This record gives sequence, structure tokens and C-alpha cells, in this order.
Amino acid sequence: MRRKIMKKNAVVTGAGSGIGHAVVELFLDKGYRVFAIDMHREQILESTQSNEQEDFFAVELDVRDAEKFSELAAKMDEKGGCDVLVNCAGVFCGNQVHQAHDRDYDFQFDVNMRGIFYATRALIPAMIKKNEGAIVNISSVSGLRGDYNAPLYCASKAAVIGFTRAIALDYAQNGVRINCVCPSATETPMFLSGTNKNVMDSFLSALPDHRLGKPTDVANAVYFLTSESASHINGQVLCVDGGLSAWNGQPRQDKE
Repeated sequence: MRRKIMKKNAVVTGAGSGIGHAVVELFLDKGYRVFAIDMHREQILESTQSNEQEDFFAVELDVRDAEKFSELAAKMDEKGGCDVLVNCAGVFCGNQVHQAHDRDYDFQFDVNMRGIFYATRALIPAMIKKNEGAIVNISSVSGLRGDYNAPLYCASKAAVIGFTRAIALDYAQNGVRINCVCPSATETPMFLSGTNKNVMDSFLSALPDHRLGKPTDVANAVYFLTSESASHINGQVLCVDGGLSAWNGQPRQDKE
């Protein structure tokens, strides 16, 4: 008798737009049962072409709500528990330290870091039980190096990288791999809505390939890190930035 192959479960936060949306679509295409999380369920349904699939679940959840993640984990246990967690939810507030308010600090750290902590704490026990699982956290090249007018954002994204590396060590013995993806400027609503033409031109000039990243570029990297092809990759930071992080900041030295 053939053993029935169980469909794997993926949880994606920040699924209503941008990178999260692209990750949802890719994992559905790869045959996963996907639990797509966003603060506004309608936004998930509007953005996801596959919303009528039986293996797609749009979940309205604020990543700052630990109790809701616990409830989600309990519901997922009925379907075999979480196999893959992709933490895409993130926010950006640009300002300098002397202009920043406590609420700016709280908002960015609560969404960008605390949300990852809550999701991981609630969902990783199922992976430990299976002795198998993968987590990918979306950080940013801003978590690796500084950005102008973004100290809180940079700090929150650096925290994601540190958290990723630490828990990768803790859970390697349990068969769970945890990695981090660091995009640069990407065609997402969050980036495009806060970028004027001058800033956009500066980005395009600075990027070695002179183009913005696409959400699908990041989604493909995420899928690779969760796949068997990356079975011995753990605790790593993968930049999806068109080569930006390879640059040391010095000007070009073209020969005349």
C-alpha cells in the first residue's frame, strides 16, 4: 500500500502585499498549504490570485499579538503543524534620533522583531516535534550596514539577523534550519510609496545592476532556503540586492 504523502504547511506573515504576497503565490505554486497572515484579511484576498484554492487560508492577525499566534498554532496542529515559517511583516519609519518618538521605536521593533519572536515561539514546537522544519526571516541590507535617516529601522533589522543566527544554533539539533534574507530596494508598496524621483534615481545609480529588486527575486531566495537543496544551509544571511553589499563605498575608478 502506498503511503499518503502529507501536504506541507507554510505560514507567511506580511502576506497582503510586496514580498509576502510573492512568497504566498510561489509556495502555493509549489504545492504547499499556505496560511497567509496580514492585519487585513481583505487585503490578502484582493492581492492573492489563488484565494479560492482549498489549500489557501487568509488569516487576519496582527504580528504583535502573541495570543493570536498561539491560537493559530493550535489550529495548525489539526493539519499537521507548521513546516515552514516565513516572516515578511515589516514597517519603516524614517527619521533621525533627535526627531524620533518612543512610538516610532516601539512600532518598528514591535513589528520588525517582536512579531518574528512571537511567530517563532508559537510555531517552532511543531517543527521540533517532527524533527524537521525551516524558517526564513526577512531582514534588510539596512540590518548589515547603516542608512541615512533610519537608525531605528536599521537597528530593528540588525536584531532580526542576530536573532536568526542565535536560534539557528539552538534548533539545528532538532532538524530545524533558520536563515535570513536581506533585500535591498525592492518594488514593494512600502518602498515605492515613500520614495520620490530623486531618491529613486539615487538608488538606481547605486545598485550595480541599476534596477530595483522584484518581490519574486526575494521569494525565489526564500523558497530555495526552505527546500532540500539548502538542507545543509543554516544560520546564514543571503543578500538579494543586485550586488550592492559587495560594494565598499569607494567611487568608481574607470580608466579614461
